[in-house]
Amino acid sequence: MSKAERHYDRANRLFEKGRFRDALREFNIAIQLEPQDPDYFNDRGLVWDKLGVSERAIEDFTNAIDLNPTASAYFFNRARVFTLIGEPERAADDLTEVLHLDPFDSEALLLRGGAYSDQQKWTEALEDYEQALDLAPDNPDLFYDRGLVWEAQQDYQKAIEDFTRALDLDPEYVPAVMDRGNCWDELGELENALEDYNRALELSENDPLILFNRGLAYLNSGKLDEAIADFDESLEREPDNRRAFSSRGDAWLRKGEHDKALADYNTAIDMDPDEGDLFYRRGNVFDELSQTDKALADYDMALQLDKTLAGAWHNRGNIRFEKGEFDKACDDYSQAIQLEPSMVIAYRNRGDTWRAMKRHDLALLDFNRALEIDPDNHEAYNGRAGLYLDTGDLPRALADYDVAVRLDPKCPVCLRARGEVHWRLGDHNSAVTDFTAAIELNPTDADAFAMRSEAYLQLGKEKLAESDRRKALELRASPREGVGADPS
Repeated sequence: MSKAERHYDRANRLFEKGRFRDALREFNIAIQLEPQDPDYFNDRGLVWDKLGVSERAIEDFTNAIDLNPTASAYFFNRARVFTLIGEPERAADDLTEVLHLDPFDSEALLLRGGAYSDQQKWTEALEDYEQALDLAPDNPDLFYDRGLVWEAQQDYQKAIEDFTRALDLDPEYVPAVMDRGNCWDELGELENALEDYNRALELSENDPLILFNRGLAYLNSGKLDEAIADFDESLEREPDNRRAFSSRGDAWLRKGEHDKALADYNTAIDMDPDEGDLFYRRGNVFDELSQTDKALADYDMALQLDKTLAGAWHNRGNIRFEKGEFDKACDDYSQAIQLEPSMVIAYRNRGDTWRAMKRHDLALLDFNRALEIDPDNHEAYNGRAGLYLDTGDLPRALADYDVAVRLDPKCPVCLRARGEVHWRLGDHNSAVTDFTAAIELNPTDADAFAMRSEAYLQLGKEKLAESDRRKALELRASPREGVGADPS
């Protein structure tokens, strides 16, 4: 055995013991003595990889490849480092070389499938996983990674099938249990999701990521207290999880706990001030608190950081509508629609804005489009009915209000507006019925009392009319929060 080989052998034994710095010293000596042996460079590259020095690892693997370009292991090792440092294109290129040298390397197919997934080249990734599974049908990693591709494509049923097959091969494969839970959650199957999350937590000793994901499942299903409890525990174990703060903020907001929501969003923003979505969420809190200027400032900042936030465009449009800035509101709603062409509320609210601008033709187009997307949207029927009312088409207005009330019998705005149509058509008894129903749902609606007063007069019921007239004056003198028809 040569002197170089002795140092090389000692280096490998140190490597196996985890003494990477000592191994590095021995590899350095071996390479100085024998600089033409590719294995020496390859194995030193493995040490640099263990020490987290990726640039030096790549340099050594490259030297090994230059000395022996037919050794697939060298390409594979360099590809693995490229994957770790987020360079999937270069990783895929190296793995393609591996597969040219050894077409039956299932591990290379697995890793290249992951590299293609990182580039969102789903078809190529699936092809690699299929080939790898033909070669290694008992490898749970292949089923798991293919499941991730299906999950990324939102084909949750196929993802669940692959995660289940991975678990059949390895019942304690925690990532497969957790990701299957995520898919169940996306499908609205809360019980199945919770069963998987609970199992994953048993296997992983309350991993904070799994606690966070279970919290999201509770949040999505409206179980806000349970969600907050999971976010709390997740943050105890991982205090730097910005998403846990923002998601807990979402839960507090839905509970109406605005101060707590603001505290969590503020913390999340301090942790990641370049994340536009956080300003959007905090803006929603200010919006609910009627702190319009603060909400507008946050929506502006959100869109400055991320112009793809359809919700921020939409909600800023609402504020501009309230300010009477109808042109700007329409622009914001249009941006939201461009980003999410199926956003019904944006069409409906833009329709209301066109209606306020007396652009009846454009308003009708938007209300019609909203109803094409969601034929059961009572608010879109209400908006279109109001448009017909504005233009004097009372029969069509009545027909749309009838549908709106059928879809939501507890919509006071719809009932009051339908009562107005009945009143205009001379059906004062039906008008009184609708105004009364609207008042029962919203006893502070001054307009409903005023309109019912007029209907009572037409029916010759002067005392009732006078009582309603006084009530309307009283409510208008002391404004109270009521239910409006403006975009929200």
